[in-house]
Amino acid sequence: MRWICVFGLAVAIVACNGTTGDQLVTFRAYARGVPEAGQPFVVGGYTIQLTTAKMRIGALYFNQAPPATGAQSPICIAQGVYAAQVPGPVEVDLLSSKLQEFTVYGNGSADVAESWQIWLTDGDINEANLSHMVDLEGTATAADQTYSFGAIVTINDNRLAPVSDPAQPGENPICKQRIIQIGGIHVGFFQGGTLTITVDPRAWFSENIDFSGLPLVTDTNCIEGDPSLPLNASDYALAPESPPETTCGSSSQACCTDTAGVPLSTGACSASFACNSNVCGPAVCIPNTNFATGDGATQGHELFVGIQTAGPAAYQVTYSP
Repeated sequence: MRWICVFGLAVAIVACNGTTGDQLVTFRAYARGVPEAGQPFVVGGYTIQLTTAKMRIGALYFNQAPPATGAQSPICIAQGVYAAQVPGPVEVDLLSSKLQEFTVYGNGSADVAESWQIWLTDGDINEANLSHMVDLEGTATAADQTYSFGAIVTINDNRLAPVSDPAQPGENPICKQRIIQIGGIHVGFFQGGTLTITVDPRAWFSENIDFSGLPLVTDTNCIEGDPSLPLNASDYALAPESPPETTCGSSSQACCTDTAGVPLSTGACSASFACNSNVCGPAVCIPNTNFATGDGATQGHELFVGIQTAGPAAYQVTYSP
């Protein structure tokens, strides 16, 4: 059965009609991270260590054609024949190699895919999304100065590319920003297989991210980057994957206080964390917008471009019995 697929706009579901009789297949789908991403790595003169990294994947689609090129890439509905889909989400711990299962089974036909798409969405690919697509927390050290940083990535108007031609207001729809398109695969599907995608967040970081120029988490660039989803400083405070032995002072824990319950002037938070609203967390943020001004003016855009364009360095797929 050769599948020509039409994507619905309200939900990421593909309606397909077969014509040539290829075998229909169903399969289980998993995502995982890489434990090595939790170890220190060097980019742009900084030694970065991620302590928490999470990603929400809304759906996966596999195309029998290579990815589109030039102005047409990535496009919202790729041209060609779709071999398979996983039309449901998963929340992935990117510092763990544990297999984390998608909420739905994958399905398709017994064909070979040459490219694939990752959909970063929590519902309609064209409407406002209110979920965090990426949450990061870690430290960056250079010249004996350590910065504790957090990053939240949502994809709404804060990521919408400006219209270059007023005569074509729809040339850069938001769905383009929510779809990662990757080529260079040759994956054959068969009944009862197991699909596994692996995400390495280290590949998202570019040489251009200057951690010394990031704004405090209380700054407007950290709080109001996405008008559809205003944040609080405490939103950047993520619980570590391994629970700390302390009862205060670690990320997402209460600030350590004196006997009267007042946060300590020094030592309220461990390491380089900061105390905000009596919660310890990162001191600075990578802004959740491509359009920040002032502190962090470019770093939010650089991280988002890394997520979109890291390709096989960040995203790998296998299909096995």
